[in-house]
Amino acid sequence: MSNVIKIGFLFPYSSIHPNMSRDIIDGFYAAVPKKHKGSFQFFPEYIDQGKKELVKTAINKLVSFHNVDIISGFISYKSIPDILPVIQQRNKIGFFFDMGEYLPPVYTLPADLFCNSFLIWQMEYALGNWSQATYMGKGAMLMSVYDAGYHMHSAFWQGAISAGAKEIDMHVIPYNPDQKSILPMLRSFLEKIEKDNVDYLHVLFCGDEAIDFYRAFKESTLYGRIPLIVSPHMASDEIISRTNNLDIKCFSASGWNYYSTTVQNQSFKKVYESATGKKATLFAVMGYESGLAFLNVLPELQRNDKEAVLSFFRNGTVIGPRGVLNFRLGAKLNLPEIEIEKITFQPHNPLKIIIEKGKAMPYNDSVFNDIHNMCVSGWENPYLCV
Repeated sequence: MSNVIKIGFLFPYSSIHPNMSRDIIDGFYAAVPKKHKGSFQFFPEYIDQGKKELVKTAINKLVSFHNVDIISGFISYKSIPDILPVIQQRNKIGFFFDMGEYLPPVYTLPADLFCNSFLIWQMEYALGNWSQATYMGKGAMLMSVYDAGYHMHSAFWQGAISAGAKEIDMHVIPYNPDQKSILPMLRSFLEKIEKDNVDYLHVLFCGDEAIDFYRAFKESTLYGRIPLIVSPHMASDEIISRTNNLDIKCFSASGWNYYSTTVQNQSFKKVYESATGKKATLFAVMGYESGLAFLNVLPELQRNDKEAVLSFFRNGTVIGPRGVLNFRLGAKLNLPEIEIEKITFQPHNPLKIIIEKGKAMPYNDSVFNDIHNMCVSGWENPYLCV
């Protein structure tokens, strides 16, 4: 490797978070002091919605044409078996990002593959555990066919089981290409859920479908009568800001609190927002954390000491806005810090109150296999990349 570390970055299309890749890269540079910013150069490569063939083609271009040192970007775990041969044959390091829509693979992973995940599956597990422990009885889940294609609902169910759940109703809104909105179907599903007399409702939708759900729920007879537990994405500012006039109360889980007063979070926000003029996002957080990691091994990268770099990524940690992190997939790491939030929609900014610490799932827990077996196929595209 030369004095300039070349990072090939696979960036997908997302209509929901169009700036996700830019925020990751900006967050990365926010962690790097001015004197070292020129030591890293990104080579972005577009992969549309992250299909396997497009990912493989992009990686081959980055390796063969740009001769990058690191293969990075926003991908799905479903792509890993297809891209590993290229990474290993060309002796590269893989360092990727994801939302945590899937659990880490259960098969043995190579020692030169790393990932910074937002760990939505951990938040879903914590939500399931909290919901069942709080409301007991039998819950229900309602989701789109898109959200049902990942591990998130399975993680919620396993969390509920860990708190004593025996059964749960699962409802999936079918895909209908002739309907532009799911609103007509939502009404009938909500009516059925009301008749079933469940004790709580967990919903998973993204983008416009999340907006449709909130509007349908507000108009339904379930409004104000059943505890509503929503996915982390549905609790994001991007979604709630479009529905803040609906006067809805719900609960969710968070893996990063924008308003956290920790030194690491305040320092990150100050540097990132002053440098970019943008409000910090969860994607910027992940980029920043990764920048801290690469900064730790910059001398080793520049003298081409790959073993020292791999040793840090396998065993070392960084302390960032989300606490202590390691980037080795499947490792027995510190469990993430998760907060259960009560959210009240109101004009301007939603009111979010932390009511409890969430319980994360231990890594390599026996339920890993159960969750993988419940979703043996799944979508190739990374979550929110539609």
